[in-house]
Amino acid sequence: MTDTPSRVGREIGDNGGVSEAPQKQPETDEPPVTPVLTPAQAKRANQSLKGMVISVLLTVAVAVPVVLLNPPSNSDQFRPDVNVSAVASQAGQAADFTPVSPDMPEGWYPNFARWTSGTSDRIDYWDFGYVTDDDGFVEVRQTGDATPGWIAKMTEDASPAGTVDVDGTTWKALSKDAQVTWVLEDKGSTILLSSDSGDDVLRRSARAVMDERTTATEK
Repeated sequence: MTDTPSRVGREIGDNGGVSEAPQKQPETDEPPVTPVLTPAQAKRANQSLKGMVISVLLTVAVAVPVVLLNPPSNSDQFRPDVNVSAVASQAGQAADFTPVSPDMPEGWYPNFARWTSGTSDRIDYWDFGYVTDDDGFVEVRQTGDATPGWIAKMTEDASPAGTVDVDGTTWKALSKDAQVTWVLEDKGSTILLSSDSGDDVLRRSARAVMDERTTATEK
């Protein structure tokens, strides 16, 4: 009796040859092998981690004192020590008019005050500025020798913009872009109020100036 060739692991080819069929690998539930560091490798890894932590701590220790010694600047914390009344009193010794030094609204503070003389047009004038409570700004200039040319120079050739009435006092308005100037001729001098912070700033400044002028007259 002739044995029949086993079909396990064999296949008959097209030309009658016999070839080995690929064997299927047996399935296994064994977990993958996890590499284990030698004691020397673990020690070196631990030393590297400690070195990195120490480096970070040293960097923080150096940076913190530098930050504490150099706090960030805050413009709200700086207010120049300017006494407008005192400078106005000194300017009055050279001026042929009484320099104004009004009590501006609460929360406003002066950032400069000066007497300007020896200009090319030979017109001396009193000049000071106030920063408002919402970071606006107004500049006040006063002279006893105002000319159209001087006003044009102070306002950078601003154009006429009508008149403004403040508590019965009429101011001439000039404007150029966002900058607005109110002009008042009163008691032998000309006063200019200039601001790009809106009419409310100018109106409050005008009231302060007129209150100071009225008080000075009553004295």
